[in-house]
Amino acid sequence: MTQKNPHKLVALIGCSDEWLCRSLETVFDERGYAVTRAGSGKQALKFARRGGHDVLLLDQQLHELTGIDVCSALRDDPLFDHATPIVIITSAHNTGSIRTAAYAAGAWEYCHLPLDVDGLFLKLGTFLRARNELAASQAKSLMDPASGIYTPFGLHQMAEQLEARARRNHEPIACLAFSPLSADAESTKPRSSEELESFADFAHVVREQARKSDVVAKTGESQLALLAPDTDAAGARLLVARLQRELEAASKNSARPGSLRLRTGYCAVSDLSMATVDLTELVHRAESALAYAPANGDTGSIMSFDDLPPP
Repeated sequence: MTQKNPHKLVALIGCSDEWLCRSLETVFDERGYAVTRAGSGKQALKFARRGGHDVLLLDQQLHELTGIDVCSALRDDPLFDHATPIVIITSAHNTGSIRTAAYAAGAWEYCHLPLDVDGLFLKLGTFLRARNELAASQAKSLMDPASGIYTPFGLHQMAEQLEARARRNHEPIACLAFSPLSADAESTKPRSSEELESFADFAHVVREQARKSDVVAKTGESQLALLAPDTDAAGARLLVARLQRELEAASKNSARPGSLRLRTGYCAVSDLSMATVDLTELVHRAESALAYAPANGDTGSIMSFDDLPPP
């Protein structure tokens, strides 16, 4: 009996041969996969970098870039999800050296046509179980290994400790939500590898310049949250101003064009023990304020939850 997946798996098939591509699409469709097709190596690389695929199947005879070329480019891409299985297929003979090159490029499996379909899907099942276990483990991880900052789960765990101390000592506390501001962007959500790399630079500066007592977490693809203990509204604004200065200094020393600027929403209370909110609600309010902050301009933008229009 075939075990059903909790969600429909998605396979990216990169193949320049139309009939072979249709045949592979049929095979994956019969196994319950949705399929994205790419007719060239460049297109396969573009689609793979967008993410959202559970498996990549790449023909070594792809036009423009070979399957191994695509695999190698993804291996060296820090923004690609390296837990995604990549399978290289080929119809070429005398494939010993190509097989070695495929594994060196980061392929999880190398298959010769015609495919052993049952064997391939048994291996994919093993790969995907390992991937799911990794995802479950990371979901409970306090730190994001790529950025060195807290995960949403870590933010929640640290918030419990900070909240207990702030209530006990009648301390102020603030939460700030950040995203990078782009003068010519209609949206702050990253859309390209270059923009994602800029966000990594942005996150690095915020992490390095935050106080030791602050908790910085990645809460979205292009968003950070910072819990600042013993910080009122005035202190939150000073913190934003200091971070903006550091971002501008980092931009001058960077080879990337343009400057890094902050888009910020915040919420602060002067005495958490007297407030009617907990830190989870404080985070939600900061994120709500961020949604109202101007999304473009030549300078950083900041919005307080207390200044939002009534619902």
